[in-house]
Amino acid sequence: ALPPAPPPPAAGHNIAALVLGIVLILLIVGGNGLVCLSVC
Repeated sequence: ALPPAPPPPAAGHNIAALVLGIVLILLIVGGNGLVCLSVC
């Protein structure tokens, strides 16, 4: 049996994780800003 295929390059995974992290941070900051604007 052949061994499983090697995982994709780490650079692509790091870029994807970085983009996901930035999007999550923007969503959290934007949500907090909207809540503050609506409450204040």
